[in-house]
Amino acid sequence: MAFPQHAVIVTAAGSSERFNTTKQLGVKKEYLEIDGHTVLYRAILPFLQVPNCCAILVTYPEGMEDQCAVALEDLLQQNLVPIILVKGGQNRQQSVYNALKVLSTMALGAQYIAIHDGARCFVTPDLIIKTLATATVFKGAVPALPATDALKTIDNNGVIKTHLDRSHTVGVQTPQVFRYPEIWQAHEAAKDSPTLYVDDTQIFSDFGLTVGVCEGDRENRKITYIEDVPNAEKQIADYLHALEEGKRSAHAAQALHQAMDEVRREQGKS
Repeated sequence: MAFPQHAVIVTAAGSSERFNTTKQLGVKKEYLEIDGHTVLYRAILPFLQVPNCCAILVTYPEGMEDQCAVALEDLLQQNLVPIILVKGGQNRQQSVYNALKVLSTMALGAQYIAIHDGARCFVTPDLIIKTLATATVFKGAVPALPATDALKTIDNNGVIKTHLDRSHTVGVQTPQVFRYPEIWQAHEAAKDSPTLYVDDTQIFSDFGLTVGVCEGDRENRKITYIEDVPNAEKQIADYLHALEEGKRSAHAAQALHQAMDEVRREQGKS
């Protein structure tokens, strides 16, 4: 197939609540390492191996742009595909909207947008290509796996209410790929809606467009809990220590700079 021109949005602006839930550690899972590279690095690298990727936008939480840049390792220095950092919103939908808004100001010629979770660090170029190919047929596409457990809906008290037909249910993954500018128009229409959207496929479908399904990959799992990252607790302790040391060094440098400015001012008076 001819690879369509496409851009990528990698969402990494969440609070990692489920990852930090037991110890209130407050470290983003995307910034930790698995086998020598950060989760975020691993989530992005396969997209650079797919032809005709014209830009990658990475969302980050407010106040964490520098930490996000460090987690990207040397990817910001590569000159094949521009990587742009975008401040995220209060939830995933707002973060994707912010990134799409930035894309709308750029003359990239992108025909499709792939939206990927920054915590899915086991994605492969083959899965990306398969999802892109499916999107060229349906305008939207998502990799999915058939449900293997019996599925139920429950009420607020945890009581089973309905029993779903497993043969017609799937678990969806990312990347989710959509025709552009339709996905931008769908997000524009959805931004003031009271609906709490589950993901971008729901936004695209509610806009009246079709999302096709291709076969997902069981290895394409999402880092969710602390046990998903080997040696996570030591990494977190080291990370927080390095962060504190960096803050102290920055404060010391700022104090030195202010002192030197004061000396120069006094010298100027004499």
